[in-house]
Amino acid sequence: MQHQPYASSAVGSSDALLRATAGSSGLSRRAVLRFGALFSAGLALSACSGQSSAGSSASASASSADARRVFRFAQGAAPLGLDPALFPVASTYQVTAQILQTLLVANHYTGDPEVQDSLCSEWTVSDDRLVHTFVLREAHFSNGSALTADAVVQNFQRWQALATGEGTAALAVPAQPLFAWGFGVPKPGSSDPSAVEPAPVQASPSGAATPGATASVSASASASAHAATQPDDKKTSKKADAQSSAVQSFLPLVSSVVAKGNSVVVTLSRPSLAFPRILTQQAFGIIDPSLFGSDQKLTGNPVGTGAFLVDSFKDGTVRLLKNTHFDGQAPELDEIQISTLTSSDKRYFALMEGHIDACDQVNSSDLGQLARDGYQTPGRDPFSLVYLSLNTAHPVLKNISVRRAISHAVDRGALRQYYPQGTSDAQTLISPSFRIKADDAKDYTDRNQDMARSLLATAGYDNQVIECYYPADVSLPWMDTPQKVYSEMVASLIEVGLNIKPVPLPWAEYLPKSREVSSERGITLAGFYGMYRDPYAFFGPVLAPLIAEHQVRSLIANAPSDMTTGLTKKSSDVPSSGGSDSNVRISATPSPQPSYSPDSSSPEEEASASASPSPSASPSPQPTAVAVAPSPRFTEILEAIRTADSADSVDSQRELYAKVVSQLGQFMPAVPLLNVTSKVAVSREVQGYQTEQNAIELFGKLRKS
Repeated sequence: MQHQPYASSAVGSSDALLRATAGSSGLSRRAVLRFGALFSAGLALSACSGQSSAGSSASASASSADARRVFRFAQGAAPLGLDPALFPVASTYQVTAQILQTLLVANHYTGDPEVQDSLCSEWTVSDDRLVHTFVLREAHFSNGSALTADAVVQNFQRWQALATGEGTAALAVPAQPLFAWGFGVPKPGSSDPSAVEPAPVQASPSGAATPGATASVSASASASAHAATQPDDKKTSKKADAQSSAVQSFLPLVSSVVAKGNSVVVTLSRPSLAFPRILTQQAFGIIDPSLFGSDQKLTGNPVGTGAFLVDSFKDGTVRLLKNTHFDGQAPELDEIQISTLTSSDKRYFALMEGHIDACDQVNSSDLGQLARDGYQTPGRDPFSLVYLSLNTAHPVLKNISVRRAISHAVDRGALRQYYPQGTSDAQTLISPSFRIKADDAKDYTDRNQDMARSLLATAGYDNQVIECYYPADVSLPWMDTPQKVYSEMVASLIEVGLNIKPVPLPWAEYLPKSREVSSERGITLAGFYGMYRDPYAFFGPVLAPLIAEHQVRSLIANAPSDMTTGLTKKSSDVPSSGGSDSNVRISATPSPQPSYSPDSSSPEEEASASASPSPSASPSPQPTAVAVAPSPRFTEILEAIRTADSADSVDSQRELYAKVVSQLGQFMPAVPLLNVTSKVAVSREVQGYQTEQNAIELFGKLRKS
């Protein structure tokens, strides 16, 4: 089916545009009006193809694409960088998946790690499950240099340096379980940091310290009550003393990585079911070590062994060309263009006009028209989580009652309207596909506004401001319209009396600010697709801010007394979640700031953001304090995770992780909201497009007719 081009409307009036589009057999009146609004706002679809005339450029671009076999894909968020270790988000992974290969890959159907299409010809595990040997196949980087075992070892060293570096620990989330705090083996006598020296994984190029940590200190109910009656200066002093005496260090999960001929031998400090699965994600794509700078960051675009190489990366658009040194089956495509269009409307019309061949995150309302016009709309499983990250170092959110109140206040059902069919309420911090249940999950996630108000009364909450970060001007696989989702979500928090200050952040600022070690950040509207098929793929991103905080505290605690680290001196205080499981009444000063001031990011979202609930309504009768069940300590949760990960079978692991799910529900480091699905739209000329659970598709096997 052919669509009438919009060439004449590009230089005419909006009325002419509407008349032209009204005659197009594939566009509904709703679509016409939407396009007109976008046109009036200044959208020029011709920019997608780089031609001034949409009508002539469509045929010219199609002819060029046929000759060169170019595949053009639009995603909703720009890749902020092409280093998958430091930018572990879908917009970066979608690019690097085409250029980097990993030691293991996940089976498309089961998610189990395997060597097919990986960098290994063989992978073996010792009987005690501690030694993993990876036999490398012959492969070459796109610059022509050969892949060697030494190059792989240098990649492991780099991941360790990033995961344990004070300035990068919060960003290198995928490498945290391999090298950072709390996932490895606790060291005997580690409450005294000088008792046992750390055993480095390998001589790291950056000289990074071996991970350790500060244990999370939990006061008993009686101790909390006693502390609440003491002067603030005494409480602060006692808290600092408790933290300084509870330093705990860990040997990393990966204890050594050595090259033996064309093999890489990795030794673990304990058995781990997650380890080989972790290696399948794009964060562990092997990069030519010649690009590693002295700070272990990349000095240029990554060079890998995959089917494509980076030709250019500018303004959110990446151009990939065929890698002539690729040792696998040559792809049929000559070129891949990955661009950024930040709204579903822009992506929809770019696809309809032939400026792109496929796009991510199709609006549910467009699915019917796309199907009628013969476009493919494959969907992804809801292997994802949308959640509210709660900073337990925040002076108000340290209180467990406040965190639980937020969970009981959220109206998950109201959020589903912004997501495709197949999206469901999330009762726990893990995908339902793992079949791991906690009997008490609903006790902490069921909506109960009266309970939320009573918990706030228990905490002594008195209108203190809590900032809420959310991404603006971007479209993500787990949240196509962030402003709308935020507006709907925050309304339910305001109803129970919370004073929320909206902080919309540009995409480039959102990622670092939502992960930095800070006591200022309050709530973050966040989400992700699971990157590998293991429970820790869900627990890891949620716990990452807490782990990074403990990692930084450990680095400072173990530093020489005269050393000034990148963040602070050894004697200085670092934001701490040490009291995060206590119920000491809030001592922060209340603020009269308004609890709701929507800041619309784009015209298409303005309508939903403009309706603001009244913060002045007060419940009747006044809420009364309630008894609050104690929370487990964070160190106990990490211990339970290590135990589950060391299980000898998946069935045994599932039973052990049920305890973890329950503990996390009680501790509440985050509020689960939704398990989300998403859809892709693909033109009729593309064959072989296959969606993945993790929202990262491989384009090397695509064909264009």
